[in-house]
Amino acid sequence: MKLYLYLSFRHLDVLRNGRLHFSDVLERQDPFEINRPVIRKAPEETPISHEDFKAELRRQYAALPEHMQALVTEAYFCEQAAKKRPAIEKQMRQKQQPKTKKLPDPAKLESLALCRLFSSPINPLLWERYSDQYRGFVVELDAGHKYFIHNLFKEQPQLLRPVVYSDERPSERSPIQPFPSLFHRAQVWNQEQEYRLVRPKETADKQVLVNGKNFYFYAFPVSSVKQVIIGCNASDEDRKALTQLFSADTRYKKTPLANLWLDPDLYALHVKSVV
Repeated sequence: MKLYLYLSFRHLDVLRNGRLHFSDVLERQDPFEINRPVIRKAPEETPISHEDFKAELRRQYAALPEHMQALVTEAYFCEQAAKKRPAIEKQMRQKQQPKTKKLPDPAKLESLALCRLFSSPINPLLWERYSDQYRGFVVELDAGHKYFIHNLFKEQPQLLRPVVYSDERPSERSPIQPFPSLFHRAQVWNQEQEYRLVRPKETADKQVLVNGKNFYFYAFPVSSVKQVIIGCNASDEDRKALTQLFSADTRYKKTPLANLWLDPDLYALHVKSVV
């Protein structure tokens, strides 16, 4: 699996020093992750959560006679019943008004640092947003390397997972555990196709304070760098700095450089290796 790190040239030290930059989870100030105050809804306006709806389907399946259960699996029953969700929700409301969803506890995120990776190197939105308006560069990483996929880092747990996009916020009972609020985002962010690498802050090799925010540096194997793509708006000075780094640093002797090009007909991007 390949994942991509979008950077500006201010972060060329990622390659020069072989270290990834992680941010403090709580300092990101995403209000949906850290549960800023929510409005109170009337019971009839409170939606039935995905978890409660699934639990009701499982309850209905368990209530079937044994000879009916022998004909269909629970998964198939739930799949078919989900097509009748409005009617089933109406029945659920007649029995009991849905309770206010209990959201994940943000206090559990205090010890965590986060690195954001993405599934595509040719996403215009990401180049604009995270690579200094096409003036930066993108690092292609071998995310199948044990450094990324192992469930332990320095004998502490780590997680690499894709973000799930939905209009519904996760509850603390979400099937994605732990830290469900970290791996869910609103559907509007779906175009990013983000993966998140999460580790305890205490495992960082170095911590620095920049503009009042904490960042955490983690050494990583540069052998996992499979390609570096230079943005189409990168300055000649920045291009030269990266080229010189790759020429002088033997660790990148076999790592290809590439340029980002625009499609002449479509709002699309292409990657072409530097000869």
